[in-house]
Formats: sequence, C-alpha cells, structure tokens
Amino acid sequence: MRSWLGSCALGTALLFLIGGSTGPRPDDEMAEALVDGWIEALGGMETYWKLRSARYTLTTEIWDPESGRLRRARPRYVTLAKLETGEVARIERWEGNDFIQHGFDGVQEWAVMNGETLGPGDMDYDQARYVSGDVHYWIGLPFKLRDPGVFLHYDGRDDDGRHLVRVTFGEGVGDHSDTWFYTFEDGRAMPVSIGYREEGRQNVSRTYWEDVQEVDGYIFTGRRVHINADGKVWKVLVTSDFELNPEIDRAVFSRP
Repeated sequence: MRSWLGSCALGTALLFLIGGSTGPRPDDEMAEALVDGWIEALGGMETYWKLRSARYTLTTEIWDPESGRLRRARPRYVTLAKLETGEVARIERWEGNDFIQHGFDGVQEWAVMNGETLGPGDMDYDQARYVSGDVHYWIGLPFKLRDPGVFLHYDGRDDDGRHLVRVTFGEGVGDHSDTWFYTFEDGRAMPVSIGYREEGRQNVSRTYWEDVQEVDGYIFTGRRVHINADGKVWKVLVTSDFELNPEIDRAVFSRP
C-alpha cells in the first residue's frame, strides 16, 4: 500500500515550479503545484477516473466536546454516478420518523418526504442540488480541486513555515460563498490542516482528516474530524461501506 502522507511527488512538483521557471510566476501557481503534488501522491488523476459510480454511507457524528461522548449520529445513504448529463446523485436519510429522499438527475433536482413530493420553499428540495454536488465533491478530493470553477490561491507561509493554500469557488460551484484553507508542510503531500469559513462568518473552523482508505485502487478519506476553538472534537463525518462502480439503474436518480 502506498504512503499518502509524504511523497517525492510534492518535491518534484515544487522543483519544477521553482527551478523550471524562466521568470516571475503568479503565486497561485504555487498553490496549484501543492495540490498537484497531493494528487500525484494518490496515483494521479487516473485514480479519480476509476470512479464511474459509487454507493456509500456518510454518517454525521455529533460529539460533546467536554465529555468526549457521542451525542447522536445521522447516516445518509449515498448513490452517485457520472453520466453523460453530468454528475448525478441520490441521498436518503431518516429524520425522526420522516424518510427523506432527494437528489439530482442531471437535469432537475427533486425531493420526496414520506412519499410526498416536495418543491421550492421546502428545505430538502432547495438543498438537493447543492447536497448532490457535495457528495461528489467530498468523495472526489483532492481531485475535485482541479475542477473548473475551483480557484486555488497561494497565501504564502505561516509562522511555522508551512504553505497556505486558499480555495474559493465560482458561481454555481457548490456553496460558492464558503472559503477553505489547506496547510501544507514541506515534504508532505497531504495537508496537515484544513480549515473553512462559512458565508458571513469571520472565524475559521478547523478540521483534520484521517483513515485514508483504498478500495479497488480508488483512494478517499474515511474520517473528517471537526474541532472547536479549544481543539476538541465536536463533529466527525465518516464515510463507510464504500462500493466502487456498482451496477446502478439510472432510474435510481429520478424522482420516485
């Protein structure tokens, strides 16, 4: 099994960027080199091209930071695929006694609760397209950072000498109002720290990623751990039961 934390791919990408230049280069090309080094450490974009369809469970765990005990867990059951119409998805979950299904069929978002069709003004309908893109985005990192409409910015080094990469999004790409911050150390391909700032907020929330998994040659992060200002865990997003390229009837992605 290859090592995902440190890789000569990062050094190669940075040497090419710095040594191969014949003149000043935009700072943002350093950000691209750092991300490309991460991608190469996972086998290159060929790794992402292996993903044509998937099924997995995405569980949100809410933890009590003081006691360190799990308060609740909410699983979402995800089915996704890449079709000629684009990236499609179906997400199912329970909220109490309510069974909610929503997704995007490549043309139109849709949502159903307890068999009743939802429409504009219902939260699960309004969020369907965003959530469908979200499940593709997170299972596709870091490869999705090279998608059109995803912008990488190099913000220099922090006080510890680590590289700072800021990620923003164009209109219509995920939640374009959010900003993500990736911190890289020299000689390590995977970021050591990942932060995010939501629209209208000034503080940066911090996460770290662990449990890097490989299923039939496809590599993804199994746990995204969110910590509060005191460094204590308050939320964990867990990816489990991952199936790569199952046979899926495309009707699954249409409204029931």
